[in-house]
Amino acid sequence: MSKWSMRVLVAVLMVIVFSGGVCGYLVLFHGYHGSAKANAEAGVGEFTTDDVDGDGIPNLKDPDADGDGVPNAQDIVQAANRLVGVLYDPLKGGYGNIGGKMGFIVCIDVPRIAYAKAGIRLADLLTADFKRHPKHYNTENGGNTPETPYFFRRVRNVYDYAQGNGFLVKDSLQPRVGDIVFYGRYHATLVTKVYQNGYYDEIEADPKLIFVKKHVHKKWQPHDVARLIPLTS
Repeated sequence: MSKWSMRVLVAVLMVIVFSGGVCGYLVLFHGYHGSAKANAEAGVGEFTTDDVDGDGIPNLKDPDADGDGVPNAQDIVQAANRLVGVLYDPLKGGYGNIGGKMGFIVCIDVPRIAYAKAGIRLADLLTADFKRHPKHYNTENGGNTPETPYFFRRVRNVYDYAQGNGFLVKDSLQPRVGDIVFYGRYHATLVTKVYQNGYYDEIEADPKLIFVKKHVHKKWQPHDVARLIPLTS
């Protein structure tokens, strides 16, 4: 092998090693590795029950849906805070959800994963609602149903679920912890703290941010919100 060929080979090997190291670092330190990650990889979550802890109170009316002794709002906030620093999925679930399998997330995954920690699965809610009320959703000629990939990871479907079931507050004048805040029909964030002066904290996944970020003490502007959990939680 000539010196030139050897140099090319070494250069290629260095690129491979470097790329692998970078990918490994991102997956290890900036990927989400919680139990809900498996749901991000699945096309549709299997509908289980609307009463996870079996106490006779439906999840969305139960201040402690999973019966762990921690109020829903607290479970949601703790889970959302742990997502800060996770890498945004630049492929947005495309190419076989490679990014999702590596633990990277899109905007709606923030509330989806956080709510799952409290025992409230958005995938179950949307799937069950679609079976009862398919007209709540724009099926896009069959391209947007629970049988298609990422139905429950589309912001517009969470918006339509909330609107169709009385959970949508249009142009809300004030935020509440646990609110899913809609910036139109294609982007959403999660409220994790509300201050007495009307300011609030939110956690957001956005490609412009690269990593999931927590916005602290942000001035509230009226937005449509999905308000799924009781005020008492």
